[in-house]
Amino acid sequence: MKMISAPAGLSGEPLTELKQWLAITTTTDDNLLVDLLGAAHAMCERFTGLVAYKSEVRERFAATGLEYALGAQPVLYFLDASAIDHGLGKRLLTDSEASFERTGTDSGKLTLSASIPEQQVEARYYAGLSDEWAMVEEGLRHGIIRYAAHQYRERDAGPADAPPAAVAALWRPYRRMRL
Repeated sequence: MKMISAPAGLSGEPLTELKQWLAITTTTDDNLLVDLLGAAHAMCERFTGLVAYKSEVRERFAATGLEYALGAQPVLYFLDASAIDHGLGKRLLTDSEASFERTGTDSGKLTLSASIPEQQVEARYYAGLSDEWAMVEEGLRHGIIRYAAHQYRERDAGPADAPPAAVAALWRPYRRMRL
């Protein structure tokens, strides 16, 4: 199970850009807009297979093997790994118990030196194409803004399963398909 535990800082430049797109000058809806940017960033990742803006990722695996491929791409750098038991007790794995390595230009993997008694292993790492909003590829960045704006305008219609065609067209060149 993969989840972005600390989304990129969306309350600065991304929020300003979204408010300009929507012609909003007040701060009344800022919290809502930041939440919508987070949802748009997550939709971008699901659609393209890439984390556009630097985010901390936590990924849990059943502790049944010794190697675990990390799901978020591109991997920027690794933080740590923990072992988790059924009672949700958590212990940090030492460098001698676990190691991270890059597997290609964007991917990474966690390797355990031996099996562990706990039922799950959790990897924490940073993933993203850029740690600066202005440096995120223009199509990805503009798609995130447009999707958040779409969600804001259509907030009474309920959640969307797929991005609107205009947003999908912006993201499609970056899409990575897994076979």
